[in-house]
Amino acid sequence: MPLDRSLTLAQVFPGDSDMARRMREADWSDSPLGPPETWPTGLKTPLAMMLTSRFEMWLGWGDDLRFFYNDAYIPTLGIKHPTALGRPFHEVWREVYADVEAQVHSVRQGVPTWNKALLLLLERSGYPEETYHTFSYSPLREGTDIKGLMCVVTEETERVISERRLGTLRRLGECLIGAVTHDTVLQGICDALAANTEDFPFALAYVSDPLGGLVGCSATEEGRDLLQRRWPLEDIGPAPVQLRLPQGTYPTGAWSIPPTESLIVPIPSAHGEPAAILVLGLNPHRRDDQGLRDLATLVADRAAGAFAQARNVEDERRRSDRIWTNARDLMVVVDSDGVFQSVSPAWTRILGHRVEDVVGRRIADFVVNEDAVVTDHALEAVFHGSQVTGFENRYRTLDGGVRWISWNTAFEDGLVYGYGRDITDEKQQAQALKQAEEALRQAQKMEAIGQLTGGVAHDFNNLLTVIRSSADLLRSRDLPIDRRRRYIDAISDTADRAAKLTSQLLAFSRRQALKPEHFNVATKVETLGDMLRSILGAPIRLDISTLCEDCFVESDINQFETALINLAINARDAMDGEGLLAVRIDAADAIPAIRGHAASRGDFVTVAVADGGYGIAEDDLARIFEPFFTTKEVGRGTGLGLSQVYGFAKQSGGDVAVESRVGHGSTFTLYLPRTRRVESAADASRAPLRSRHDGRVLVVEDNAAIGEFATQLLQDLGYRTELACNAVEALARLEGGATFDIVFSDVVMPGIGGVELARIVKARWPSTRVVLTSGYSHVLATDAHHGFPLLHKPYSVEELSHTLRLAATNEPAPVG
Repeated sequence: MPLDRSLTLAQVFPGDSDMARRMREADWSDSPLGPPETWPTGLKTPLAMMLTSRFEMWLGWGDDLRFFYNDAYIPTLGIKHPTALGRPFHEVWREVYADVEAQVHSVRQGVPTWNKALLLLLERSGYPEETYHTFSYSPLREGTDIKGLMCVVTEETERVISERRLGTLRRLGECLIGAVTHDTVLQGICDALAANTEDFPFALAYVSDPLGGLVGCSATEEGRDLLQRRWPLEDIGPAPVQLRLPQGTYPTGAWSIPPTESLIVPIPSAHGEPAAILVLGLNPHRRDDQGLRDLATLVADRAAGAFAQARNVEDERRRSDRIWTNARDLMVVVDSDGVFQSVSPAWTRILGHRVEDVVGRRIADFVVNEDAVVTDHALEAVFHGSQVTGFENRYRTLDGGVRWISWNTAFEDGLVYGYGRDITDEKQQAQALKQAEEALRQAQKMEAIGQLTGGVAHDFNNLLTVIRSSADLLRSRDLPIDRRRRYIDAISDTADRAAKLTSQLLAFSRRQALKPEHFNVATKVETLGDMLRSILGAPIRLDISTLCEDCFVESDINQFETALINLAINARDAMDGEGLLAVRIDAADAIPAIRGHAASRGDFVTVAVADGGYGIAEDDLARIFEPFFTTKEVGRGTGLGLSQVYGFAKQSGGDVAVESRVGHGSTFTLYLPRTRRVESAADASRAPLRSRHDGRVLVVEDNAAIGEFATQLLQDLGYRTELACNAVEALARLEGGATFDIVFSDVVMPGIGGVELARIVKARWPSTRVVLTSGYSHVLATDAHHGFPLLHKPYSVEELSHTLRLAATNEPAPVG
């Protein structure tokens, strides 16, 4: 294999695991996925994450979900490994695909799923096997399309079956309370076993009396008759008997795997003779039948103890102690001081301490320090009548480790009876699952960042192509004047589009330097009415209504106008050029819960733009504000319009909400903080501008090329200029006695920045005006009220001339 291809395969299938090696050695050229070198990032990223994870994971990719899995998942596959690699998911798990097909469809629609201990009859050993799995399905994307799914799984078969059988023992104990005769004991047995038909579908109890006969069972009527005929009571000895069932002659009952053998367990009376028998169905292929035999023995022991209780209470207590001794989980008795009065031997197996070293000591001696307070509160609550269920805390083991225990309690006769289950493995598995899901989210986040940067590069390359081509053509000496003017205009127009693109990106990221002004939203929308009608076209009717009297806000007027125009353009395209566009201006006392954020109370002016278009698909609603995301066909949108609306609203202290249903149109509601200031007559009257340029200007710019260019522009306008390379040099000239009418300074500079310099100049030389300029600054984005005129880069000669004239005449100029 060529070296470069080997390196590529090592990147696609990293690590030295068995499955990574198998995937590198496999021939993928004939599969629908093609050679691994051509696989998309949306597949390679989660595949690499899966192969380097020690948690059970598999993923499917493509229309038929071609199957990939890691080493940790091999035991779950059983004999299906290694042939499952690369096969369609529905073929690998054909026996359970119908159980999860609806969830697969859900994930393909973008909705992840999660299952807790789901029963699946897997044929991983050549026969159906009862298994339980906790797993999640998450969508895998390539761009905006869902191409596959990721499954993170934990098998919980042992836990589910163990808890089910322990539940049978608990129910048995409850059913035998107060049973003091043969009949009531037998009926209690049948009631307890009937609740667990998965383990005991053939549970029968016979009573030894002159009439004989059946007291009760959980089997079907046919099964009851069959078992009564085959095993009459007089043929049963004192020891358990195992017999094979004739094929086809037994009922299936509630078995997921039908029984082929029976286990007959005699239940002795207090005098030793069989008082009843227990008949259980077995199958050697069924998981943990040995555990079922042990459980049947425990059931028989408890039942025998119940019989003995009717004759001898002491004998029953001794037999019940066997349950206490053999229990897998912790059983404790605690007094009101938190002192252990009794603990089961399971304490030694789980935590390592000997029983005699625990009894007589306090709970606090074993609980980790961080959990001591909550444990005391839980114990106090039990003694005040509360019943604790699922309380979790941590205990120190004899060897210095820590185990998580989940407790259920009961209170009786001044003592707390606790049942504790070791959940340490579940906690670790849940943490591993969380880490795997977070890694997947991070991978998808990086994919989204790649899409954003790709979109920016694409648009700027298009703009640079126009500028570069026009500049090359302008070098021709014999170029006619009209064509020369056309190329110059093309460069100027393209620069304006580039500036607009960066402005929209900054607006989305909430890094645009805003120019806040007080204005009446209703008046501004009415003023824009004619422009909006021109944009919408004659077939679309515009209806503007104002429902609030005081609609003043403090925000950037230009950004507000741009946001309103962007919403109108989106509505026009959604309505295919005809219909009704309603703009409603109102007030609100809160922003509702939006995109996972809680509601926010306050005083807001709302601008709702409602159209009657085709609406937005539910899957797209979560992404419509992402830069470069668009559902329009190529050429009809950049995907930045709604990004600008979102960024402007958030940076202004508000938000934007959207309500939409496919086929019923959309409503975008812009929320802006309301102010109570009204317009004054002075705002409308401005002093006339001076008709000529003069005065001295100190240009402060750390970029030499831009500084030289700016000084040349100012000299062409008639100003006398000097250039300082930084704020320190500028202050030195001012302190040296040089007099300037205006300081024209960049914002982002090493050391002292432009805003700080402006404040120093204003404080020490108040007659000198300061004008700031910047393409972007986080300082301006977070400090929109610095109070100095701001000229955005790139700027035109006309914009430079206008801003400096306003500054020279003390006229209010736009501030950043």
